[in-house]
Amino acid sequence: MNVPVGDISALYQAEVRRLRAIVRRIVGSQGAAEDVVQQAFTNLLRMGAQRAQVNAGYVTRAAHNLALNHLRDARRRAEVELTGLELEHLPDSRPTPEMIVMCRRELQRLLEAIAALPDRRREAFVLKRIEGLSYDEIAERMGTSRNTVISQVVAAMAQLDAALEPA
Repeated sequence: MNVPVGDISALYQAEVRRLRAIVRRIVGSQGAAEDVVQQAFTNLLRMGAQRAQVNAGYVTRAAHNLALNHLRDARRRAEVELTGLELEHLPDSRPTPEMIVMCRRELQRLLEAIAALPDRRREAFVLKRIEGLSYDEIAERMGTSRNTVISQVVAAMAQLDAALEPA
Protein backbone atom coordinates (compact mmCIF):
# COMPACT_ATOMS: atom_id res chain seq x y z
CA MET A 1 0.00 0.00 0.00
CA ASN A 2 1.74 3.17 -1.24
CA VAL A 3 0.52 6.36 0.37
CA PRO A 4 1.43 10.01 -0.07
CA VAL A 5 3.36 11.53 2.81
CA GLY A 6 0.25 13.34 3.98
CA ASP A 7 -1.56 10.02 4.32
CA ILE A 8 0.81 8.44 6.82
CA SER A 9 -2.10 8.41 9.24
CA ALA A 10 -3.99 6.11 6.82
CA LEU A 11 -0.97 3.81 6.70
CA TYR A 12 -0.82 3.91 10.49
CA GLN A 13 -4.48 2.90 10.79
CA ALA A 14 -4.01 0.08 8.27
CA GLU A 15 -0.76 -1.35 9.65
CA VAL A 16 -0.41 -0.54 13.36
CA ARG A 17 -1.85 -3.79 14.73
CA ARG A 18 0.22 -5.97 12.40
CA LEU A 19 3.38 -4.02 13.16
CA ARG A 20 2.83 -4.22 16.92
CA ALA A 21 2.48 -8.00 16.66
CA ILE A 22 5.69 -8.30 14.62
CA VAL A 23 7.66 -6.04 16.93
CA ARG A 24 6.23 -7.67 20.10
CA ARG A 25 7.65 -11.01 18.93
CA ILE A 26 11.06 -9.38 18.61
CA VAL A 27 11.19 -7.26 21.78
CA GLY A 28 9.07 -9.49 24.00
CA SER A 29 6.75 -6.91 25.55
CA GLN A 30 3.62 -5.09 24.45
CA GLY A 31 4.73 -1.76 25.92
CA ALA A 32 8.09 -1.79 24.17
CA ALA A 33 6.39 -2.86 20.92
CA GLU A 34 4.03 0.11 21.10
CA ASP A 35 6.95 2.47 21.71
CA VAL A 36 8.95 1.05 18.79
CA VAL A 37 6.03 1.23 16.33
CA GLN A 38 5.24 4.77 17.47
CA GLN A 39 8.89 5.71 16.91
CA ALA A 40 8.81 4.22 13.40
CA PHE A 41 5.83 6.37 12.42
CA THR A 42 7.29 9.44 14.14
CA ASN A 43 10.44 8.98 12.07
CA LEU A 44 8.32 8.78 8.90
CA LEU A 45 6.60 12.04 9.76
CA ARG A 46 9.96 13.73 10.41
CA MET A 47 11.21 12.64 6.97
CA GLY A 48 8.39 14.65 5.42
CA ALA A 49 9.30 15.71 1.91
CA GLN A 50 12.35 13.43 1.73
CA ARG A 51 10.07 10.59 0.64
CA ALA A 52 7.36 11.05 -1.94
CA GLN A 53 5.85 7.62 -1.25
CA VAL A 54 5.91 5.35 1.77
CA ASN A 55 4.53 1.81 1.78
CA ALA A 56 3.80 -0.97 4.27
CA GLY A 57 7.02 -2.79 3.40
CA TYR A 58 9.09 0.28 4.15
CA VAL A 59 7.46 0.94 7.52
CA THR A 60 7.68 -2.77 8.40
CA ARG A 61 11.43 -2.76 7.74
CA ALA A 62 11.82 0.48 9.71
CA ALA A 63 9.92 -0.95 12.70
CA HIS A 64 11.90 -4.21 12.49
CA ASN A 65 15.21 -2.31 12.53
CA LEU A 66 14.07 -0.13 15.44
CA ALA A 67 13.06 -3.27 17.36
CA LEU A 68 16.53 -4.75 16.86
CA ASN A 69 18.05 -1.44 17.99
CA HIS A 70 15.82 -1.56 21.08
CA LEU A 71 17.10 -5.04 21.97
CA ARG A 72 20.73 -4.06 21.41
CA ASP A 73 20.35 -0.92 23.52
CA ALA A 74 18.61 -2.84 26.31
CA ARG A 75 21.46 -5.37 26.35
CA ARG A 76 24.03 -2.59 26.57
CA ARG A 77 22.17 -0.92 29.44
CA ALA A 78 22.02 -4.24 31.31
CA GLU A 79 25.76 -4.80 30.81
CA VAL A 80 26.59 -1.31 32.07
CA GLU A 81 24.38 -1.78 35.12
CA LEU A 82 26.03 -5.12 35.95
CA THR A 83 29.59 -3.92 35.44
CA GLY A 84 28.86 -0.86 37.60
CA LEU A 85 27.99 -3.02 40.60
CA GLU A 86 30.62 -4.03 43.05
CA LEU A 87 30.72 -7.81 43.30
CA GLU A 88 31.09 -7.89 47.06
CA HIS A 89 27.70 -6.16 47.40
CA LEU A 90 25.90 -8.83 45.40
CA PRO A 91 24.18 -11.52 47.46
CA ASP A 92 25.61 -15.01 47.15
CA SER A 93 23.15 -16.97 45.04
CA ARG A 94 24.73 -20.34 45.75
CA PRO A 95 22.61 -22.68 47.87
CA THR A 96 23.63 -23.11 51.47
CA PRO A 97 24.55 -26.59 52.75
CA GLU A 98 21.22 -26.64 54.63
CA MET A 99 19.31 -25.89 51.43
CA ILE A 100 21.17 -28.65 49.59
CA VAL A 101 20.29 -31.19 52.29
CA MET A 102 16.66 -30.04 52.32
CA CYS A 103 16.39 -30.28 48.53
CA ARG A 104 17.93 -33.74 48.53
CA ARG A 105 15.42 -34.89 51.15
CA GLU A 106 12.54 -33.49 49.10
CA LEU A 107 13.86 -35.19 45.98
CA GLN A 108 14.16 -38.47 47.85
CA ARG A 109 10.56 -38.13 49.10
CA LEU A 110 9.40 -37.44 45.55
CA LEU A 111 11.24 -40.46 44.15
CA GLU A 112 9.79 -42.69 46.86
CA ALA A 113 6.29 -41.35 46.20
CA ILE A 114 6.68 -42.00 42.46
CA ALA A 115 7.95 -45.52 43.16
CA ALA A 116 4.87 -46.14 45.35
CA LEU A 117 2.46 -45.37 42.48
CA PRO A 118 0.71 -48.34 40.86
CA ASP A 119 2.66 -49.54 37.80
CA ARG A 120 0.36 -48.19 35.05
CA ARG A 121 -0.16 -44.90 36.86
CA ARG A 122 3.58 -44.49 37.38
CA GLU A 123 4.25 -45.31 33.72
CA ALA A 124 1.70 -42.74 32.50
CA PHE A 125 3.06 -40.11 34.92
CA VAL A 126 6.70 -40.66 33.97
CA LEU A 127 5.96 -40.63 30.24
CA LYS A 128 3.96 -37.39 30.54
CA ARG A 129 5.71 -35.35 33.21
CA ILE A 130 9.29 -36.55 32.92
CA GLU A 131 9.69 -37.64 29.30
CA GLY A 132 7.28 -35.00 27.98
CA LEU A 133 5.25 -37.22 25.65
CA SER A 134 1.78 -36.19 24.52
CA TYR A 135 -1.28 -38.00 25.83
CA ASP A 136 -1.80 -39.56 22.40
CA GLU A 137 1.78 -40.85 22.27
CA ILE A 138 1.45 -42.31 25.75
CA ALA A 139 -1.88 -43.96 24.89
CA GLU A 140 -0.32 -45.58 21.84
CA ARG A 141 2.73 -46.75 23.79
CA MET A 142 0.64 -48.12 26.66
CA GLY A 143 -2.03 -49.62 24.40
CA THR A 144 -4.88 -47.72 26.02
CA SER A 145 -7.13 -44.73 25.34
CA ARG A 146 -6.13 -41.09 25.64
CA ASN A 147 -8.78 -40.54 28.35
CA THR A 148 -7.39 -43.40 30.41
CA VAL A 149 -3.92 -41.87 30.20
CA ILE A 150 -5.28 -38.48 31.29
CA SER A 151 -7.09 -40.13 34.23
CA GLN A 152 -3.94 -41.98 35.25
CA VAL A 153 -1.78 -38.83 35.14
CA VAL A 154 -4.36 -36.81 37.11
CA ALA A 155 -4.65 -39.59 39.70
CA ALA A 156 -0.85 -39.81 39.94
CA MET A 157 -0.60 -36.06 40.54
CA ALA A 158 -3.24 -36.23 43.27
CA GLN A 159 -1.52 -39.18 44.91
CA LEU A 160 1.87 -37.43 44.77
CA ASP A 161 0.41 -34.21 46.18
CA ALA A 162 -1.05 -36.15 49.10
CA ALA A 163 2.19 -38.05 49.68
CA LEU A 164 4.32 -34.90 49.62
CA GLU A 165 2.18 -32.74 51.91
CA PRO A 166 4.14 -31.58 54.94
CA ALA A 167 3.62 -33.88 57.89
